[in-house]
Amino acid sequence: MEVPDYKVQNIVVTGKLAASLNLIDINNKISSSVYEPGKFPALRIKMFGVGFLLYSSGNFVCSGARGTDAAREKATQLACLLRENGVPVEDPKVEVRNIVVSVDLDRSLRLHELAYIIPDSEYDPEAFPGMKLRKGSTRILVFRTGKAIIPGLRTLEEVEHTIGWLKRTLDDAEDEVNTFKKPF
Repeated sequence: MEVPDYKVQNIVVTGKLAASLNLIDINNKISSSVYEPGKFPALRIKMFGVGFLLYSSGNFVCSGARGTDAAREKATQLACLLRENGVPVEDPKVEVRNIVVSVDLDRSLRLHELAYIIPDSEYDPEAFPGMKLRKGSTRILVFRTGKAIIPGLRTLEEVEHTIGWLKRTLDDAEDEVNTFKKPF
């Protein structure tokens, strides 16, 4: 089965730069950083087209990249920036935590009927305009337009597997809906 085209909307990665970081020192050296320890325990930096959170433990979070290689590259750029400002850091070891993708299934969907057929699905158009599906710990949002948002995946293989599962699930449910007798 061919997997529909998808687009990576966001990737969140985590990693470690050092055994510890002096966030006050980094905040004083990097003008685009924001550190408000009374409000939030991390130093925030928006740079290189992504957002970073740096913690005193030496850990960091990077969000906003559109690919795993790009996320790794952005983390490396952050490490270079810190070194240029006199902050001793290691090369970051990056781990993907969350990939968010959008997919267009290229058809309109009758969500009321599909939610009736598909187990572990929810559809309440007064509360949210999309149907929520569950595949394990992943929550998938499917809209009447045939577009879907899938957050919480960790690899591109998992993305493709989940999209294939979604397509098969919707196809099977639509086949079952089409067997219903019409009232007239």
